[in-house]
Amino acid sequence: MKAMLLIAMNFVREQRWPIFVLLMWVLLLAFLGLVADVVREREDLLFIFKQVAVYVVAFSVFFGGSAIYNERKSRRILAVLSKSVARPQYLSGLVLGVTIACGIYCFALGLTGSWTLGGAGFPIAQVWVLMLALITACMLAGTVALMFSTFLNPFLGAGATAAVLGLPALASVLLSWRWAYTIPVYALLMTVMRVSFQHPGSAAWWAMGLAVAETLLFWIIATKIFSRVDIAVAVE
Repeated sequence: MKAMLLIAMNFVREQRWPIFVLLMWVLLLAFLGLVADVVREREDLLFIFKQVAVYVVAFSVFFGGSAIYNERKSRRILAVLSKSVARPQYLSGLVLGVTIACGIYCFALGLTGSWTLGGAGFPIAQVWVLMLALITACMLAGTVALMFSTFLNPFLGAGATAAVLGLPALASVLLSWRWAYTIPVYALLMTVMRVSFQHPGSAAWWAMGLAVAETLLFWIIATKIFSRVDIAVAVE
């Protein structure tokens, strides 16, 4: 457990600049909350809030897809795995690191949303439910990207991740909404995107639980693949 936490915190430290860039969007929302008439312009603020929320899911794919590649490129992965750290434990630390990185953003967005939207009449408790849905979506998306990163470069891994996450979304639009729950990242995103002041939405607990279960499934697949990868081979 200690090794996993150290790997996670080291990952967050290395991603401090991308996290900082993400937090700039939250500061933009906070600034608009200061200068705007919150009650009269609440719909615009809610629209910006939802747009800012989507960015973190894209970054979770970036975080997960580049983690192993960066570690192999710097050769740091050899030092870590040579210190009695098992490969499943190493991947667990990376998944936790991605979740913490996205959680920092969601916490800041939740605080800002509670202040700006709450003052306009949006239920503050629902803001935090939406942030929880967002974190679980990020955790699943990041783990899918991490799985592909065990054997693909970041560019191909991002494309494969987009396909895996996008196909259920496309099927839900063309066939049936139930397809969105095949891999519920899109379903959880729509939970955030469809809220309004008139209909704040409900807690998508079932989708969140499914996302956690599928995160575990993709982690297991990732460990099986990663156990066969020769990490001593240099990457370009």
